[in-house]
Amino acid sequence: MKINVGGLIVEKENVTVSIQNRAFFNGDSVKEVLRVVHGEIVDWEDHYFNLMASMRIFRMNIPLSFTPEFFQEQIHQVLKANEVTNGKITFFVYRQANEHLVDASIDYIVRVDPCENAWEYYNQPSEIDVYKDYAINPSFYALVNAQKPEEYIAEIYQLENDYADLILLNPNKRMARTLKGSIYILKDGIIKTPKAEEGVITSVMRNNFIKKLKQSDSYEVEELEIFPFEIQKADELFVLIDGEGILSITQNRKKIYTTTETEKLFHQFFI
Repeated sequence: MKINVGGLIVEKENVTVSIQNRAFFNGDSVKEVLRVVHGEIVDWEDHYFNLMASMRIFRMNIPLSFTPEFFQEQIHQVLKANEVTNGKITFFVYRQANEHLVDASIDYIVRVDPCENAWEYYNQPSEIDVYKDYAINPSFYALVNAQKPEEYIAEIYQLENDYADLILLNPNKRMARTLKGSIYILKDGIIKTPKAEEGVITSVMRNNFIKKLKQSDSYEVEELEIFPFEIQKADELFVLIDGEGILSITQNRKKIYTTTETEKLFHQFFI
């Protein structure tokens, strides 16, 4: 596997990290996760501006060369090097070490995770639980796709208990998101999902998915405040994963969910 490291294509095994790397020592980084389908970058322009917004929030020095064309070119370089046409792209931007932080320049890494399918639909037995040890931070900065230590702790809990995903709560004990993405509840033909202010990561894929749902005659969608007990009343439950697709949830404790409508929804919007 080859990775784009600051414009240079490098074998994954040969990539090194400087001990002065602020992303490594300080978590001083942001990332954008997107999808490539049949060699085309899906919603590339939206992703470019979302990444730029994240960099501005982190007050990074964005070079004039970081144009939309540059963004596309760096992704296509790593696709060509790995001969990939379908996959998940992670565009990772970090601030370089500098004695004067205000003047620090940026660097970036672009990687691709190849996939056989255009989009992924995960429909194997998948149990989810509500994580209650720590609440996520719903503040403005926390909505950027950046380092979130509390989620690393939650991920260990998830793996130790063999859950497919975990629902994360905000300080008001309402649903915010899951470890893997944004969560959706299907009940009586209505799709409910936490509104952005509840602690949702700013996501191009989520925004465009909700927009398509609202434009469709087949579904009614609501963005609102949701307490975790509502998942016990749901007919179906699924997670939208940035750069991948949909994960169908089949169980929460003793509650068993069907997946019929979720599969129809996936085929309508992702095939």
